[in-house]
Amino acid sequence: MGAGAVPVQEKEEEAQPERNALAPRSDADATDLGGVTQQPLLDPPAGRTILDEADDLLARGRAGDVVDLLAAHVGRAPQDVPAWHRMARARLELGDARGAMHAAWAAWQQDPDGAESLFWISEACTASGDHAEAIETAANACRQDPGNPRYGNRLGEAQLADGRVGDAVAGLQIAVEMAGYDADLQVTYALALFAAGRPLTAREAAGRALAIDPGHEKARKAIARFETAMRGVTDAPSLAVAADEFAESLRTNKVHNGAKVRDAFAYTMRVSFVWFFSAFLGVGALDIMGLVTVPDGIYVTLLCAAGMFALVARLARPRL
Repeated sequence: MGAGAVPVQEKEEEAQPERNALAPRSDADATDLGGVTQQPLLDPPAGRTILDEADDLLARGRAGDVVDLLAAHVGRAPQDVPAWHRMARARLELGDARGAMHAAWAAWQQDPDGAESLFWISEACTASGDHAEAIETAANACRQDPGNPRYGNRLGEAQLADGRVGDAVAGLQIAVEMAGYDADLQVTYALALFAAGRPLTAREAAGRALAIDPGHEKARKAIARFETAMRGVTDAPSLAVAADEFAESLRTNKVHNGAKVRDAFAYTMRVSFVWFFSAFLGVGALDIMGLVTVPDGIYVTLLCAAGMFALVARLARPRL
């Protein structure tokens, strides 16, 4: 054994690093890879669904990991509507309004009657600055599920983001009467009340939110904002100014400034279509009655022009 044992031992020692290289790395080892930290695989552990894992990641503020986790999943199972909803939320937290709209739209295509998909479409529209569409979609969600505070709150937020304070107060008042137990709804109602120049009732609404949930962060932030806004208020005119400034702070930037241009262009195209199509019908009527003789080229020109204007008007502002 003496002379033959040495090579065997040397081979075992040479094989040991290879086995160590295949062994799982510790957290400390993972950080020593050229300064780059390797992220663990995002596959959910046994006994948990991929949606459970996505919820945990969202709760920890890891929206980017949620996108990575769900990207392949929704590709394999595009009919998984809740997965699309979580993808939309993650995209919104990452500031990707277009990606959020894509995910919410994909969910709505799978479930056209689902109010939750409309909720996320509305959120994405607000984030992208398309406030009219956000309000309309949120209102549709409320009609799909009447009395649900989540959708009433979304409608109020969409209206405040567009500066429609009066509409927000009126709608949220009804929603609060139906579901006053919802802290988020109370906070949004408080914001709308303060923007309408009613600071005392606004503070009461925020206080009700804290009574429902003593640790409600949005309610505490709302009260702090109220106190800051009221520091310079000494009379009714200064209160009106403070309320207007507060309402303006609730608005989100309208990145769709080009939407107005597209709307005007689409309107021009629609008017042109009406004129050319009316001319086509009028010339045809005169020709039938024998009052004038119209060359065939006129018919073709008018009809083609009307069709072109109709097509351009439709493409100028696509709708969901």
